Parts: sequence; C-alpha cells; structure tokens
Amino acid sequence: MGSNKFLQSLMASFLLLMFAANSNAQIDSLINRKLKDSLVVKVLPFKTTIQWVGDHPYDWNEGSMILAKGYQQYLNGGVNFKWKNVELQLAPEIVLAQNLQYDGFNEVQDKVHWRDYYRFYNFIELPERMGNTQYTKLFGGQSFLKYSFKNTSVQFSTANKWWGPGFRNALILSNNAAGFPHISLSNKKPIQTKIGSFQYEFIWGQLINNGHAPPASYLKYNGQQLYAPKENRSRSFQAMHVQYTPKWFKNLTLGVEQSFVQYEDQLYGIAQYIPIKNIIYRLPNEQLNQPITLTAFYFNYELPAVQAKIYGEWGWNLNRTSLRNWLIQPDKGMGNVLGLSKIFTSQQKHFWEFKAEMANLQLLTVAEQFTTGAPPSWYLGSYVRQGYTNNGKLIGAGIGPGGTSQTIELNWRRGNNRIGMSGERRLHNNDFYVYSFTNSGDFRRFYVDFATSLKIDWTIGKWDLGPRITYVQTNNYNWELFQPATTYFVPGRDKQQFIGKLNLIYHFN
Repeated sequence: MGSNKFLQSLMASFLLLMFAANSNAQIDSLINRKLKDSLVVKVLPFKTTIQWVGDHPYDWNEGSMILAKGYQQYLNGGVNFKWKNVELQLAPEIVLAQNLQYDGFNEVQDKVHWRDYYRFYNFIELPERMGNTQYTKLFGGQSFLKYSFKNTSVQFSTANKWWGPGFRNALILSNNAAGFPHISLSNKKPIQTKIGSFQYEFIWGQLINNGHAPPASYLKYNGQQLYAPKENRSRSFQAMHVQYTPKWFKNLTLGVEQSFVQYEDQLYGIAQYIPIKNIIYRLPNEQLNQPITLTAFYFNYELPAVQAKIYGEWGWNLNRTSLRNWLIQPDKGMGNVLGLSKIFTSQQKHFWEFKAEMANLQLLTVAEQFTTGAPPSWYLGSYVRQGYTNNGKLIGAGIGPGGTSQTIELNWRRGNNRIGMSGERRLHNNDFYVYSFTNSGDFRRFYVDFATSLKIDWTIGKWDLGPRITYVQTNNYNWELFQPATTYFVPGRDKQQFIGKLNLIYHFN
C-alpha cells in the first residue's frame, strides 16, 4: 500500500471517530434502547489499532492483523441486538497493511538448510509474507448469533476464543489468528454439583486455508523440488473444554482441553463429530490419514490473601498413546506454559502489578528431534499439511513450532489506567535448529529476539488510549551466520528495530 493511500485510510478512520463523537445525540437514542417487544440495541465501542514495524515482524496475539513490515491498521466496530433468548452481534474487522518486502530466510543459506527448512514448513501454512502487494481484508470479526435456553447457549460465531490461564500463550485456542466460523455449545452459568462446579464448551468449526507459499518455493535439492504445494481441502476443527472448581478448594480451577483438525472429506459417520477423541470415539490406526490432535490440562490457583495467582498448562500433541507409555515418557510430545502474577498494594489510590510467564514448545526427546519423515513438532500436520492454522496464522501459542518465550511485566495501575514495562525473550523454532545445525556441532546460531516494551493504557472521557513502543534486538536473524575461514567465534546476523503501536477505543455510552 502506498504511503499516501495508507495516510488517507488513517485520516478516514479519525474523521469517522470525530463524526461519531459529535453525533452522540443521534447515537444515544439507539444505545440501550428498549422497545415494546423487549429488543435492546447497543452500539459497540469503535476500536482501531495503528502499527508501524521498522524492519521485520515480531509480535503475536494480534488477531486478524498480519505479520508485516511497514504501516498497518485494524478497524472494528458494530452493533449488538438482544431480543428475549436471542442475541445478535455484528462486529466485523478490517485490516489494511502496507505489507512491505523484508529479508526472510536467505537464499545464501546452504541448500541442506533449505532442505531442512522445507522439512518443517511443508507441513504447516505459515508464510513469511501474505503475498507481494498491499493487504486489505474484511473479516467476520467478533460477530455471533446466540440462542440461550435455560442454562445452555448455542452460538454461531466468527469471534476469537482464549482457553487456558496464560496471558501471553495458550496451547489450544488463543487470539493469535483471526477468528474462524464455528458453532459452539456451552453453559451460561457454572453447573453446581456435590463435588464442585463445572463449565463446558464444545466447538465445531471450519479453518480457512491461506494459499500463500513459503519463501523461495522454486528451489530444488538434488534435482527434487523442495516445496510441496498443499491441497486446497476444507479442514474441520473440533474442540472441547471442561473447567472444574472443587468444592473443597474454592480458589483452585482445573481444566481439560482437546482439539482435533482433519480434512472434512475424511470424516465419516456422526461418531467422528463428537469432539472428545480417544474416549468416546477411538481414532483410527491408519498412519497415512492422521489428524492433528492436541490435548492439554491446566490449573489456576488464586491466593487472595496475598493477591497473587500461579498457573500452569501442559499439553501433548499425540494422536494415540497408552497410559503405560505416557507414565514412562511423559515428556514425549509435551508443551507447557507456566506463570504467576502478584498485586502489590499501597497506601495511595494506585497499586503495582507483576506478571511473569514462560512457554516451551520444543521437542524434548532425541527420538523426536531426529525422527524420519514429517517432524512431530507442535502444530505441524503430517497429513493435514496446512497444520494448526487459520488464514496462515497459528490458532494456538503464537511462539510457534519449536519455540519458547519468557516474559516479565511490571505495571503501575490506578483503576483502568496503566503504565508498564515488559521484557521478553523469544527463541524461534529450535526444533529446526537442532535438526539442521547441531549434527555439525554448530551451537552458535540460536535465532533469538529480546524485546523491551513501554505500554500505556489511559482513559480520557469516552476515549481509551493505548500507545506502545517496543525495541527489539534480534540475534542470528533467521539462523544466519557468515563463517570466515580463519575465525570460528563470530557474531551472526544481528538486527535492531523499533515497533510502534497505538490502540484507540471510543465508547459511545
């Protein structure tokens, strides 16, 4: 997108906000308006995010926004209707991005490393760049149609969902990608029993294929084409989430999650649509037709006396295993998220908030790291080769296959206002690094980001302002290192950049 056109889009969004701000008299007549037939109409807050990336994409958990260099803008707004047991929300999203070209996995890398690169990225749809031109797309966004009956809700939606206790990573469902069309069945209020309370949610959806190829898809190795194009087949998504609070431990929450991705033309019979696999429906043994199955357990323990909590989430990407094998080798196929938070009160009206989280999706056993065939890394699909993605982005933890992250954050808070700083280390696809580089004894090429961010969230009248500035130091960018003939210990290709972001929300009521 040319800079002039992009500035025009920014100006248009600000003019729209100013028009909305000066039209309260007309809009207020629609907000929370109760008609004779009990219809309630509510205008949703107008949201926009403006982002500038100086060198190459870094962040995750950005929903329908894409990984792109240059300017990018996100727009969201809509209306909510409630009538008796029916609720309709229309909240589409628009994303506009310059999508400028940037350096990716470099063709100067040895062809062996390109072969290993495609060993991973032939089994997941994570393009470096969403095409070669400006990017403009309309999404269903946070829209839904819901019907409630007693304590049950049935919903058709394109809205995002976040499962699990983490604030930076979630193994099964997160807001890293745009929402996808799905039907869900859930309870409205916790179900009370003699042993405690339960909440549940079941999802049936369809993931969207992206179609953009990885970089240098024309390359060959020993005469063989490295890139294997993916079939444009519809993918079915099924998932279940059950949360339990024991009667005897009111501050403890336990949860189990499971998701299942398969090509729709491989689902036969109603039993395969029950979203609890290997319990109610046993997965088949055919190795050439394996779905992507992820299972996770988590806990969240509140410590109200000291205003703190600790949490953890453990998941496995195994289609089939036995209790004996799991007890002998629980680290096979495992990923995890661990974290804590703490509030420090003061005599004043403000308080301090500390948060920390680490996530690990690396393969932990040598047998998995050097397996033949498709790598068993998280979110890859040996048969469903678009992997665990929607429109080219992961729907689970944004650190991706073989990734790790460690995040700490300290915030000064007063009410909803916040000023904070965070520090983060992210290690990119260490499964690829171990497979492609460690056999040669080269332990210098870890591809690592170190990010420091200043975050402000402030409410002024009906406006919520949220500026962000991030400095990113990247070491060994895309595992690149130029090796001179005489010196072994040399720095890799390091990059530094700033990323700026501004979140704006206008509340109509």
